[in-house]
This record gives sequence, C-alpha cells and structure tokens, in this order.
Amino acid sequence: MHASYGDSGADVRSTRRLIAALRDTLSVMARRAQDIDAAHLLRLRPGSIPSDAASPVTPVPTLEEFRERVDPESVYGESELLALYQEAFAAIASAPLDRRTARNIRLRRRQADALARMEASLVQDPRPQHPVDGWFEPAVSARLAAAGIGTIGDLIALVERRRHRWYTAVPRLGPKGAQRIVDWLQLHASALQHTVSPAALVPRRQWKGEASRKMIDGGTLAVAPLESLRVPSALDGSKGTNRAPPGSACRFDTDIRAIAAWLDARSASDHTRRAYRREAERLLLWALVERQKPLSSLDPADCTEYVNVFLADPRPAARWVAKGRVERCVATWRPFAGPLSDRSRESARAILNAMCEWFVASDYLATNPFSTLERPATPPIFDAPARTLDFEQWRCVFESVTRPNYTFAEHRDRLALLLAYATGLRRAELAAATTDALSVGRLAGVGDPVWRLSVGPARTGGQARTVLLPPAVVEALQENLAMRSFPDALACPVGTPILAQARGGHAITPDGIGRLFKDVFAQAAALSEAKNPGSGRSLARASTHWLRHTHSAHALAHGAPIAQVGKGLGHADLSTTALYLKRYDPPSLLGVEQLIRRALATEKGSESA
Repeated sequence: MHASYGDSGADVRSTRRLIAALRDTLSVMARRAQDIDAAHLLRLRPGSIPSDAASPVTPVPTLEEFRERVDPESVYGESELLALYQEAFAAIASAPLDRRTARNIRLRRRQADALARMEASLVQDPRPQHPVDGWFEPAVSARLAAAGIGTIGDLIALVERRRHRWYTAVPRLGPKGAQRIVDWLQLHASALQHTVSPAALVPRRQWKGEASRKMIDGGTLAVAPLESLRVPSALDGSKGTNRAPPGSACRFDTDIRAIAAWLDARSASDHTRRAYRREAERLLLWALVERQKPLSSLDPADCTEYVNVFLADPRPAARWVAKGRVERCVATWRPFAGPLSDRSRESARAILNAMCEWFVASDYLATNPFSTLERPATPPIFDAPARTLDFEQWRCVFESVTRPNYTFAEHRDRLALLLAYATGLRRAELAAATTDALSVGRLAGVGDPVWRLSVGPARTGGQARTVLLPPAVVEALQENLAMRSFPDALACPVGTPILAQARGGHAITPDGIGRLFKDVFAQAAALSEAKNPGSGRSLARASTHWLRHTHSAHALAHGAPIAQVGKGLGHADLSTTALYLKRYDPPSLLGVEQLIRRALATEKGSESA
C-alpha cells in the first residue's frame, strides 16, 4: 500500500499510522451508528491468502498475481475480484488452503459490506463543535473528558496551548496515543479548518528558523515579530518625514534596516539585544498599525502619546496583549504581556531615546523625537545591600542544599549555587557554561593548579573574560560529571553543559536556571522561618542576580581588589563595581574573610577556598 499509494519520500511508518487512524475512525463511526458487527469487523486485520499449500495439485496464484492476470486495469472491485478468485481456484485448492482462503474471503467480503454501509449512511466530516465521544474510542474519549475536553475544538486548543507535550494534561494518555490523535487531527485538517501548528508537534529546541518563519502570517500591517514583519513600501521609512536631508552618508534606507544596524552596533549580549529589540519592535508596530506611518515619521507628540498613554494600557488588548507565554514563531504572538509600570515605561523611553540619538548620529533621522519627552518615573537608585545576602542568609541557603546523600538534581542544585556564588555569573552565562570553556594553569604565588572558566562576551564590555574556580567548586563539578559518567572534566564530549537537566543531560535554559534558584531560595526561606519566624521573607524574594550581588559584596569585603572583581563581573566601569562597597563596614573585614572561607569549604572540612 505504501509503495502504491503513499508518498515515495515518506517513511513507511507514516502509512501505517494513516491506516491505524482510518481503522479507528471507521470503527467509531460504526459504533455511532450502533452497527456493532461493522465496528468489530473494521478493527480486524485479515491475514494474507496463502501463496502455496502443503501439497496442492496445481499451484494456486496469490490474489495479487490473479489481479495482474485477470484485471490489470483494476476494473473489478475488491469483492468482485475475490468472487472470481474463489470461483477459479476453489476446485483445485487443497482442503486446508481452501478453508483458510474461504475464511479470509468471507471476512474481506463482510468488511467490504460494512464499509459500504458506512459509506451510505455516515459520510460526515468532523467539526470543531462535535463532541469527542462521537469520533474517538470510548477509552480515549473518557480520558479526554477527564481532562475537561468536551469537543474537538477544545482538543485543538489544548494541543496548541501545551504544544508537543500536551498529552501530559490528559490522565493515562501517553505519547503513542497522543500521536494517533494528532495524526487524526492532521488527517481531518481541511474539514476542521485548522492545521496543527508545527510548533505543537516538536520540542522547542528542534524548531528551525525557516520553518518557524512559515508559521507567522506576516502580511501587510500584521502584528508580527520584527523578523517576520512585511511592510509595504509606502510605510517602510524610506520616505519618512523626519529623515535626514538628502545627500547624507546613511548606510541604510528603511526603518527595519536601521533598527537591525542599531541592534548590531549597540547590543553586546543576547540579553541586551532582546531588551533593545523588544522596545524597538513595539514602537515600530505601534507606528505602523495605530498611526499608519513609518517610525521615521514620528514626531514628539506621537512619542509622548506612545510612552504616556499606549504603554500604560495597550489597546485593543486582543491585538497587542498575549494570553500567556507564546513563542515568537506562533501566530498568536503579541508584543505585550500587559500594561507597563512607570519603571518599565521609563526604561522603554530611555532605550528608544538612545536609539533615536544613534539614528541622528548615523544620519538616518534629522531630529530625535524623544529628546524633549519627560521621564514617566524617576529611575530607581541601585540598592545593592537590599539585594545582597549577608553571611547568615548565605549560610542558611547553603545549608538548605546540603544533604548526606544526593540525587542528581540535588547535587546539580548545590553545584549551581556554589558556581554562581564563587563567580558572580549571570543566569544566561551559567546556562551557557560548558566543559569546553574549562582550563587548568598556574598562578604566580599559588602552588596548586588553578582552574579557569571562560565566559562569553560581557553585557557591556563586549569581550570574553575568564573567572577562577575555587577548589570547592571544582570538586563539586567533578562529582557531578561523574554522576553523568564523565570521569574527567577536561575530557568530556564537546558541548557538555556544566549544569545539566536531570533527564536527557541537555543544558538548562536561562529561565530554568531562574526557576532552579527560586526553588533553592524557597527551601532556604522555609528553613530560616522554622528557626526564626519572620527571617525568611527576604530569602523568599531572592533571585539568581542576588548571588551576583552577594559574590561582589563578599569579595570586596574580603579585601579583593576592586579592579579584579569588576573584571570578573564583566563591568565596563568600575563605578558600577564600587556600588557593592557599601555592603560592609571596614571593621568587619576579618570576620567576613573567615566566614567566606567556611562557606566555600566542602563537607570534608577543606579550607581550600
């Protein structure tokens, strides 16, 4: 069947799944018509008619050979061909062969009759409003109903919302059963007027750029991501009213190209690029959709309304605000999660003001429309002490991840805590750290080998840097790699993540790192509350970045040179590093030094930190 009717470039398993989906559909249709005999018959798989017997008097051809000889043009139907076959060879077939052939022939004829009954009475396409129990097996329908799925439309919504692991929301439904349901939805995509998004069929890490772009309806003036936006020539910014005078040496001619050039020139890290792209994207979409003008035609009045009115409450919400977290390659993506606070609007204003200043300096815009716009809110004063763990808090956090015996996840969490505290890495840098970046060398005045970890370009400096790993961190790393069957940290396969998922061994995403530390701090808060009620409130608010502040404050209080700390953190300006000096008073340096040594010591009593 696959060779005759299937796609020549497809796997034979796709045809097997199609046949299974057809059998399921036909059986359900028969039960809906209360044709129990047909429901049973259409689930059976009749055996092939034997090509030979023990001692036939005359060789009996197979049914396919008989078809090629008698009906090469496929004029006869299945039941007619079987009748001719039986008539031609019933007399010469052996008794065992005759009985088996006759049984299969009768079964196939009864199946053909059942199909004819279904065709005559139940030709109907599924619709989103149809109940699932009219289209799926009773056992499957019961499981879907237990998950609150009453109609096919509800099922489609669940698949699109939960993506490739949608079946985890349905009790007692596994990947194979889910695949058959998805195959059924794809089989009836035309009747249901909905094609399941490719993003709902494969994990996010397997999405491909080209396929992702095809998921977006990036038509004229559609609210779509920057990379998928299609802007008509009249609004692309090439003839904007605020463009620099003709003759200027500008390297780009449209708003989208200008934004891309700004992002390439001013965003030194992925985190910064995402933040800058988000604000530029929102402004460009607002200008095109709401103002019907290019970004290069905006004036100060437009910019004032955008920051003070629109960002405070993006309307209409259906056009601008997403319902939950939606990936950029999905058609339901929207640029906002909700109204922006005063601080967020001030951050947007500052970023857009800097962008337009760069456009003016690059001879793309004549003036900066944001230059006269007042701040929506006073920028918050950076308060490092308020987001830094004192030693008692740090000790409580470290105690919360310490166990007599560790599962892999528990040991990984402890390693993550030590690594973040000892290096001050950001969560994206922790997620991206691999064993490829490890090296061992010597330092002047240090007898033992020193381990280093190379880190990608810093957020502001744009250059790679190296951080030192204390022995306690190295020992924890070696232990964790051994749990993954990697005996040597310097001999791991290329791309081995330092912090890996418990299942699969893949790298943890930056969001996963954030959730990991939120769980760690929640455990520490509960432990602190049990010892001293009220003391866990600060820990409950802590996040990954608190460990960066804590690393800086503890290192400076310990007496580390400010230039060395700033270099390890990736600060371009030492004035940023100096903010952490306010955390401890000079008289406490000796006590902090002793406490840090104790905190970084392993459970074996090592004072190597």
